[in-house]
Amino acid sequence: MSDAVATGATLRAVRDCLDSLACLDDTVRYVVEASAGAVSPDGSFDAANVAEQMAGVLKTYSQTFRALDGTVDQIDTAVREYGELQRYSALALAKGRDECFENRLRQAGEGGFAGMAQARIAYLRKLRVRVQLLQRMEPIGEEILNGYDFNAFFLLFMQPMRDLGVAAQDLYNETVRGALVAYDTLVRVCEMRTGNAADTLRREMVKSN
Repeated sequence: MSDAVATGATLRAVRDCLDSLACLDDTVRYVVEASAGAVSPDGSFDAANVAEQMAGVLKTYSQTFRALDGTVDQIDTAVREYGELQRYSALALAKGRDECFENRLRQAGEGGFAGMAQARIAYLRKLRVRVQLLQRMEPIGEEILNGYDFNAFFLLFMQPMRDLGVAAQDLYNETVRGALVAYDTLVRVCEMRTGNAADTLRREMVKSN
């Protein structure tokens, strides 16, 4: 149950970041359209000509940050649950439980459950830093856009948004690797139980005959 909470919160955090990136892509589209029509034939700035595009710019720019409003809370939830899972896993393994899952994780290069949980916590914390940095930039970017300084906008946001995308991708990849191991382990356990059930049934049939 705790694992489901942690994984769900992790994937919601990744989703938030992808939504934010999508909104910023829309913002970029409107910025490019606005910058293309910002200069009148006589070389002066034509604010009226970019009014429609700027409405789209400011709307999608705001949506970029609204997508991240609850992301830090999701990350903190996931980190807390993975910490609890590390402690639970240590106790379970000490009692001889979950060995199949542990071995499959080690075979996949995850360093066992403790290693997998620690890797996810590290990726989550890295993503949290990226999200918090971007959130602090919101008023600065809004001021730049209101001043129609489109070049400064691109220079300001290019690297932080790239870093956010990379951090989200790394976290997602780590989550998928763990999910594949969990699926493989479940299949193996079910096959073992099915095989044991079949053997039991055959023995009972032999006895009855």
